[in-house]
Amino acid sequence: MTRVMILAGMAAVLALVVWGAGWMMDGPGDPPVSLRADDRALVAQGQGIYRQHCAACHGDRLEGQPEWRTRGADGLLPAPPHDATGHTWHHPDAVLVALTKYGPGGATGNPDYRSNMPAYAEVLNDDEIVAVLSYIKAQWPPEIRARHDELNDRAGAD
Repeated sequence: MTRVMILAGMAAVLALVVWGAGWMMDGPGDPPVSLRADDRALVAQGQGIYRQHCAACHGDRLEGQPEWRTRGADGLLPAPPHDATGHTWHHPDAVLVALTKYGPGGATGNPDYRSNMPAYAEVLNDDEIVAVLSYIKAQWPPEIRARHDELNDRAGAD
């Protein structure tokens, strides 16, 4: 498979994620979300949740797995980094929550999408998901956090 085809496929998945997350997060019963990286208590709670549920795949320092942009022999992508080198900060809060809550297949509305990323809806409540994502955001450099805030503003997030 050529690099162009891989990138085109990744762009298509991203478009579905954005559409699916917006649909899910705006649905009945899903309140608007906003990460709170400046809330020290919330970030501390999120750090513990991250260590318990996320670090095994995404790394203790949010560094992700090696070769995270290259599909393995199983056809799945390794866990991406959540630090400034990854693409987490390229997604608005609602998308990040949907990906965490429903997994990539659920967030895109495509249950056939294969990923190692599980859905956490039955493991973590919405407040815990916001806490862990707030912890992740709190680790980004100020300029990345500012760009993420601008992205949220454009996406209509609080």
